[in-house]
Parts: sequence; C-alpha cells; structure tokens
Amino acid sequence: MKRVSLSLFIVAGIAVLLCASSCKKDDQKGLLGIVVPVGQEHVKKDSPYVITGVYEDSAAYRAGIRPDDRIVQIDGVQVQGLSYDYIYNSLLRGPAGTKVTIVILRKGETLVFDVMRGS
Repeated sequence: MKRVSLSLFIVAGIAVLLCASSCKKDDQKGLLGIVVPVGQEHVKKDSPYVITGVYEDSAAYRAGIRPDDRIVQIDGVQVQGLSYDYIYNSLLRGPAGTKVTIVILRKGETLVFDVMRGS
C-alpha cells in the first residue's frame, strides 16, 4: 500500500490542497496556481465561476490570468450549469505538462489563455 500525506484546508468554501514531500510526482496532478471555489454549488448566469487568487510565478500568473477573472469555458466546455467540484476536479486539474485552454471574461472582454499545467 502506498501512503501519501495530504493536507486539505477549507477556508470560506475554497479548497487548497497541499501534498507533503512524501508525495511522488505521479501522485500529483498538474497545478495551474489558481484559487477557485469548490463544493456542490453550480455556476449560474448571476453566480459566475470566479478566480479568487493567483499564485505569483505560477503557470496561470505567467499566462496573464488574474484574480476576479470569470472562467466561462475550459477546453471547449462551457462551465455554466456545472458544479464547482466538477470544474475543479475534471476540467482544471490534469497531468503535469499538459495544456488547458481557459476562456475568461474580464471587465466585459473575452480573453483566451493556453496554460501549461505545472508540478
């Protein structure tokens, strides 16, 4: 049995998952370096999926993604109507070194970002 040490912190409905040094690279999914909501809520027209934080020097930061950006599409999938957990676990996360295309709405302007998931 492989033992993995994880810490999960939930602060104001936002999950931050930290993998201790005992995690092997294969145990981790690629990271974008953004903080987003998780939970059973669904994205609605009046309740968009908003990035609440971007880690400096992360893949997302280098691509130009910023806090308060509203994600509207990920790899061709519209997020409206999807649960926060599904978006986070199935669309944003993926193997390190793979590209994800994120369509953002920022101050009325639609922007497209291709971001390489880091480790």
